Amino acid sequence: MKNNIYDVIIIGLGPAGMTAAIYCSRKGLNTLIIGNEAGGQVAKSALIENYLGFGFKSGQELSQVFSEHLAKFKNISALKNIVVKSIAKKAKLFEVKLDNKKILKAKSLIIASGRLPRHLNILGEKEFINRGVSYCEVCDGPIFKDKITAVIGGGNSGLEAAISLAKLCTKVYVLEFTPKLKADLAYINLVKKLKNIQIITGAQLTKIQGKKFVESLEYKDLTSQQIKKLKVDGIFIEAGWIPSIDFDKLTLKNKLNEIIVDKQCRTSIPGVFAAGDITDIGYWQIIIAAGEGAKAALSAYQYLTKLE
Repeated sequence: MKNNIYDVIIIGLGPAGMTAAIYCSRKGLNTLIIGNEAGGQVAKSALIENYLGFGFKSGQELSQVFSEHLAKFKNISALKNIVVKSIAKKAKLFEVKLDNKKILKAKSLIIASGRLPRHLNILGEKEFINRGVSYCEVCDGPIFKDKITAVIGGGNSGLEAAISLAKLCTKVYVLEFTPKLKADLAYINLVKKLKNIQIITGAQLTKIQGKKFVESLEYKDLTSQQIKKLKVDGIFIEAGWIPSIDFDKLTLKNKLNEIIVDKQCRTSIPGVFAAGDITDIGYWQIIIAAGEGAKAALSAYQYLTKLE
């Protein structure tokens, strides 16, 4: 690193960011990767069976493999448990401001900060976070052993959470807003075999209730328009994800607040590249994020070569 200036700073410790770091390192770039949690969303997945070459692994296991691979490259600097507060362009350099008030400089940036869970913003949700309301079944599922839980969301992540909870809980409700589940057929067929899972479609969660901890939820039956109540001990919200890019005021976004990139992962700002779930490529998969991270790194290398 010359004059405390990196060739590239990568924001994000998920599969896109870690893959980008390895590719940058192999190109001989002075590389720094920054993130809050190693593995990103991968670490919060219960079971991953579609990442080629690894068979069936939990998200935490796969994240550990990624982290161990990254650690083998001794010329990659890493800052963990760090949150990026802002990025800015100053002359020919980019400045990255951290939550510890430090400012780092680089000739190029790769944004791969992933997504955060979407909140429903209903009555009781905020009040009962960590007191029965959770957004991570992998993290908090064991707390509800032998209890009754509800999963909000009938997509792949929702059914994956329900399947995992069914091994621990006496009863698991799955509430889905639309008339039909939105998950892959493999998940739907597996859920149907589990007798302690009850699917409720056409259900709009309206309120979470309790005293010190969650005790029940209310939902509107969208067919009958009636308000119904379920007694539950825990609620896992799987309502989708939103891009984790509050720090980025530079690049052009679409209406979903996703960073717009071209096929080479270039953003609207020369020298800034983006990869993974924060972009507008349309598919949120581990293997795609890793591939896009590699593309972003190669594009950053090409940019720096021309810059020199």
